[in-house]
Amino acid sequence: MEAQRPMQFIETQPAFADLLGRLSQERSFALDTESNSFHAYFERVCLVQLSSRAADFVVDPFAVDVRPMGELLADPAVEVVLHASDYDIRCLKRDFGFEFRAIFDTMLAAKMLGRSAIGLAALVHEHFGVQMAKEHQRSDWGRRPLTPEQIAYAHADTRFLLPLRDRLAEDLARAGKLAEARAAFDRQAACVPARRRFDAEGYRKVRGYRALDERERAVAQALYLLREDCARASNRPPFKVYGDEALVELSRQKPCSLGELSEVRGIGRSTVRRNGEEIVAAIAAAAQRTA
Repeated sequence: MEAQRPMQFIETQPAFADLLGRLSQERSFALDTESNSFHAYFERVCLVQLSSRAADFVVDPFAVDVRPMGELLADPAVEVVLHASDYDIRCLKRDFGFEFRAIFDTMLAAKMLGRSAIGLAALVHEHFGVQMAKEHQRSDWGRRPLTPEQIAYAHADTRFLLPLRDRLAEDLARAGKLAEARAAFDRQAACVPARRRFDAEGYRKVRGYRALDERERAVAQALYLLREDCARASNRPPFKVYGDEALVELSRQKPCSLGELSEVRGIGRSTVRRNGEEIVAAIAAAAQRTA
């Protein structure tokens, strides 16, 4: 396979319309997405990566209305190739209302063939001898502007999907499993996005909770509920407010001031600055209720 081929960053509506016109002439194309779940409470699709047989594209859905792509995704005559498609399909359905008719999931195919290593990086290395980069896996894809390195990383996720699909399809056909695979792909295409639901009793599942006494458990419950409120208000994942280990430490130590709070393991300066007074107040109120 050629080492270099065209790659385009799409951030205007005319350029996206041109891309859709080109993809509509293809029998199949590759698709991937990048979301910001690691950095935001309200997750959203931040990039859409697409590849044809000849070129790769990275689309910025913050700058481009990608909903016109829905007609192409729902066309049963056009196969959409993805890897580990469950997350991507659910996110795209949730954010844009897309429907999928014909997909090929390279991870499901590899799993059905009994492969032990079914990650994209492992399969690309096995079939094409290419080591995929991993340094931007946890990038904040919701921040702009994106760096050239982020864009290059993103387009690599679809770069090899079409030739990988061809090899796996051949293996499935030889194994007599192609029809079975198609049925699995159809089930995956029909998956429904789940709404994010907060488990108000989730504090009971926090590691270390069961070792706490009654008063400490009351504090842990209060801190768990407060963390969710702070995460929503600041659009950050709950673990970035404070993690489970810090929650348990707070419940044990029950700091009474911002100074004491800053000494608790796992509590950084930004947490003290943003939410310190709320944390100290919640601890005091919960401890008092069980005194």
